Amino acid sequence: MNDAFPQESPHPLAHVRRSRGWSYQDLARVVAENARALGVPMAARREKIWRWEHWGVVPEPDSQRALARALGVPPRELRDRPWPHWLPVPGSVPSGLPWTAAGSVAALRTLLADGWAAEDTREQPLVTGQALREAIADWAAAAPVARQVNGHLADAVADGATVAWLEAGVLGLRRLDDRLGGAAVRHRVEADLRIVADLLHRGARDRSVDGRLFAVAADLAQLGGWAAADTGRPAAAQRLFLTGLRVAHAARDRSLAANLLAGLSLEAVLSGRPRDALAAADAAASAAGGAAGRLRAMVETRRARALALLNDEPGCRRALERAEALLGSAHTDPGPPWLYWFDAAELAAQSGLALLELGLAHQARGLLERALRVQDRSLTRDRGLYLARAGLACVRVGDVEGAAAHAAEAGRLVARCPSSPRVTAALSALEGELATSVRGVARPVAGAALDRVRAGSLEPGLTTPVGRPLILNRAKPDNPPQAR
Repeated sequence: MNDAFPQESPHPLAHVRRSRGWSYQDLARVVAENARALGVPMAARREKIWRWEHWGVVPEPDSQRALARALGVPPRELRDRPWPHWLPVPGSVPSGLPWTAAGSVAALRTLLADGWAAEDTREQPLVTGQALREAIADWAAAAPVARQVNGHLADAVADGATVAWLEAGVLGLRRLDDRLGGAAVRHRVEADLRIVADLLHRGARDRSVDGRLFAVAADLAQLGGWAAADTGRPAAAQRLFLTGLRVAHAARDRSLAANLLAGLSLEAVLSGRPRDALAAADAAASAAGGAAGRLRAMVETRRARALALLNDEPGCRRALERAEALLGSAHTDPGPPWLYWFDAAELAAQSGLALLELGLAHQARGLLERALRVQDRSLTRDRGLYLARAGLACVRVGDVEGAAAHAAEAGRLVARCPSSPRVTAALSALEGELATSVRGVARPVAGAALDRVRAGSLEPGLTTPVGRPLILNRAKPDNPPQAR
């Protein structure tokens, strides 16, 4: 249950509306006024806008023409690009590029031109539902990329030694992310991506170096996507994962593609979009077919998390059983170097998180505490998260003292890993449930436990570094506003 459920719609129209400072009623009035200018009488009903953003209702043609007029979008755009793709939304995932080496470099350069790692509270809209499935289908249908080498060898500076340094650098950044959190590494990831994108643009000296450069770029994009998700920026994470998927295709590396799709799946879980999460996990399983058992096991845990969010307990348990069997057979093949973190402890932790989402707190507690007993203690960020979730399971089975002990240790780790708002938000959520438990049972031991938590950790109400609170508890859908 390390899930941050968005309170605002991720629909592109919601982004357009918010970027202009419009309320639902404001936008309804703008559409009505422009419709009348086109000779079409129309009422300014705010609930209509809500349905477009939250229910996926497609506006009637007159409303679309009126909105396009208000936004300065040429009428031909409505003919060429169906709703909502004609909406003027900057920074969305590049589309229309060929699935070639040149198309991958172009996608990378577009991503970097937008400066995804910058401190910016303006989140772009997410690609969801059918649009996300189409993006995944484009990858699945893409033809293999032919290896090409730049003929201007004087400009092609990348050689084997250069790529080896870059490859080692990505692993080092992953270890820093483990200890310090995503916010601590995201700017370095962007800087390294710029180096690799420039080298790819200039060309490589031979085909093997060319492929390794694309693989480094895909690996960095995956790490950047994870860093963005860890800092509460789901749209940036999604864009990095999807751009990385294109680059992994150019590298001809299906294991990297599986890792990127698995990241896309987990981001959807964190954003509360289980069907998107399951679609990405299924694609990851397809990409990982025939790969090392450890990688396939990790992918199955992503499928389990999505199924838990869909409240499919049998499906979730089957996925976890497959993951356990695959990991058990993986001792002879450790898998790619970037998968060092997925071991028996991580499998137990992911299983516990899935069962906690299903409301099975007793079983979740046992799995999370087993993970904590055997986990590599250098994984500071993940350990803090799993402590907070184990504490949550303790609260839900009535063990306030156990919850307080986990929370106190998590608080000490949060102080050492301040660059992961996801973990600080998880601790804040635990403190909130502890406080509720104290009020509910009114026992001196519970009150003392909460005092110890507050003495050893950060105060409740933590926010991300850019000032946006992360919502970790399941939120009920908003009711549509009533017309005034």
